[in-house]
Amino acid sequence: NEERTLWKLGTLPPGLITFYGLTEPLEKSWHVLGLGYNPSVDRSDIEDAAVIHYNGNMKPWLEIAMSKYRPYWTKYIKYDDPHIKSCRLSD
Repeated sequence: NEERTLWKLGTLPPGLITFYGLTEPLEKSWHVLGLGYNPSVDRSDIEDAAVIHYNGNMKPWLEIAMSKYRPYWTKYIKYDDPHIKSCRLSD
């Protein structure tokens, strides 16, 4: 799908088809969405979540990231790692 001729939404649609009927819904607190586009995600929801998802365009490693959500990501980065150093991440 390199040319996006089969689908335009990445790997999610094939994953949904593959696992259709084999999954169970999770409680909202397990997976908090919106940190890449929604400026009003509640802080307590983020801190109580098992997984936070930076879905949207404002990924935490980009300059356009929402600064209030970036620390939830940057606290896990090992900036002295040679591979991370070569990425020139915004911090």
